[in-house]
Amino acid sequence: MADKVLTIPNDSTLPVKVGDKLYIQVSSQCQWCYSDPTPCFSGGLLAAGQYNQTTGGFKYGPYPATAAGTVNFGSPTSPPCSTTGITATGHTITVTG
Repeated sequence: MADKVLTIPNDSTLPVKVGDKLYIQVSSQCQWCYSDPTPCFSGGLLAAGQYNQTTGGFKYGPYPATAAGTVNFGSPTSPPCSTTGITATGHTITVTG
């Protein structure tokens, strides 16, 4: 098991293994939304909404990866961020077994 950090709004892809713990670091104010149909993170991820930069090493999480699959996410710096259509973005968290 490892700790993985997803930095938004910068990262576009992040590989994660089942059993890893995901943390979300916000590098600048942005919107956040995601689609996790498997679900890979059975407890869910950071709630959709607007987030300000996190400072001092603070991260949201941990979110344990519990199943293999793909999570599509959006994190634009301007609203809105809607789960509709985010499957077409190149922003993914890929969880493998």
